Amino acid sequence: MITLDKIINDYNRIYGSSGLRANSAYYRWLVKLLKPAPGSSLLDVSCGEGIFLSQFSKYAKGAVTFGLDISINALVKSAKNASSSRIVNADGQFIPFKGNQFDYVTCLGSLEHYVDPEKGMRELCRVGKENAVFCIVLPNSVSIDFILHVLKNGNVPKEDFQIIEKTASRMEWQDALERNGFKVLKVHASNLWPELFQEGSFKVKSFGKYLRRRLIKSFCPLNLAKEFVFICKKNKEKI
Repeated sequence: MITLDKIINDYNRIYGSSGLRANSAYYRWLVKLLKPAPGSSLLDVSCGEGIFLSQFSKYAKGAVTFGLDISINALVKSAKNASSSRIVNADGQFIPFKGNQFDYVTCLGSLEHYVDPEKGMRELCRVGKENAVFCIVLPNSVSIDFILHVLKNGNVPKEDFQIIEKTASRMEWQDALERNGFKVLKVHASNLWPELFQEGSFKVKSFGKYLRRRLIKSFCPLNLAKEFVFICKKNKEKI
């Protein structure tokens, strides 16, 4: 049985060693999808290393940003990467803020690692203001990467880096979001970010991987994306 304590220990293990983050360009892309207003407020739930918080603050001048994560080791890194943000050690299924607090609420690839993702969805919805914008990233159970792996190897890929992970199709996730208080406005495809150089240098990583990721990013159909970026508002009829 996967307990909350086991999940906390696992993420402290991950963030105490290699960490867990995407390229900064990916987070900048997400910020631009939100188009945040200067001086607005943000809560990034399961903020990890704080890279999105940092990029949000650069884009939205004067923004008041909060980050929340279950892992103390993640928050140590977040405090360094997003020093102007206020960070909180808490479980995203029990967010320690009053309702209707934030202009923007984000959860970028973490709900699928919760014991109860739908409870996490309801908490995200609760803390957003009446006209808040939400950005929620969730993984696809039938992505093009999954299909290519099966075609090549004849078996289903095993994702065991993180202790718990749930996947679903685009409409399964959308239905879950809409059951739990959201109105989905837009869905964007998200695939592995094409990186030719190591971040912050001109050292080439892998041209082959860069080309593959670039082709998938450019031509992959939405329903076969590795992840879905859901841009949402509150569904006022269900609140």
